[in-house]
Formats: sequence, C-alpha cells, structure tokens
Amino acid sequence: MSQIELRPYNTKDENDAQEIVDIAKEYYQKSPWPPTKEKVMAGGVHYFRAFYQNKQIGITGYYLKTPTLAETVKTTVFKEFQGQKLGSILSQAIEDECKRIGIKKIISTVYYFNHVMVQIKLKQGYTIEGYHPDHEAPGYHEYSLGKILK
Repeated sequence: MSQIELRPYNTKDENDAQEIVDIAKEYYQKSPWPPTKEKVMAGGVHYFRAFYQNKQIGITGYYLKTPTLAETVKTTVFKEFQGQKLGSILSQAIEDECKRIGIKKIISTVYYFNHVMVQIKLKQGYTIEGYHPDHEAPGYHEYSLGKILK
C-alpha cells in the first residue's frame, strides 16, 4: 500500500473540472493533451488529487478500456515536490487503486523524453510494449508500458 492518499475529483463539478484543466495546461504546456473543461465533465476518466503528509503533491487518474484493463492518465507531481521520489509513490498509488477495483492489467503511455517516469515504471515491473512516434501530435513520441497485476 502506498503512502499517498488519493481523493477523487468530482468531474461533474465545474470548479473541480477547471482545476484539472488548469493543472494540465501548466504541466503539459507544449502537449496537445490538455483537456477542456467540457471534456473533463463528460466523464470517462477517474481523476484524483494526490496527498502526501496532508499536502496535495499532484494529480493522477485512470480510465477503463475494458472491465479488467485500465490506462493511467498523465500523472503529475507538482514542481515544488519533484525530486523527492514522490513520482514512484504516486505511480504505485494509482496502481493500488486499480488493483482495488479489480483491474488485472494496467497500461501507461509516457512521453519518450520523460526518462524519470520510464525508469520508475520499469522498476515497478512494467514492460515496454510499444513505441509510438508522433503519437499525440508531430514530435510527441510515447512509450507504452504495461503490467499484469497480481
């Protein structure tokens, strides 16, 4: 069990949805990924605030691809908490949440330049299942990593 507490966002709430959009825009400025408030409110993704020692240190989430397969969404550790090994703890927390709801396999796509998260995932037992050039847009290459949950 991780030391991170995940608190669900209410994506039907305009303020919660806007907070997710604002964080995505701040941390993924050059990415084509940042969602709109309307897209967040449409549902499908389960977003969480991540707390460590009673401080919000980031966000994470997942969506179901099948009843037993989940894909994580852009896990983010806020700048002031980076470099403290919280990315691995947060990665484990969303994995634990997926196990809790009965997921048997978890997958994640990670930008090719995010060496830290690729290493975290590999250490946690994920395997690289694919490389996707220009996945989200030209120049946005990603690795697909997957792990069977036991």
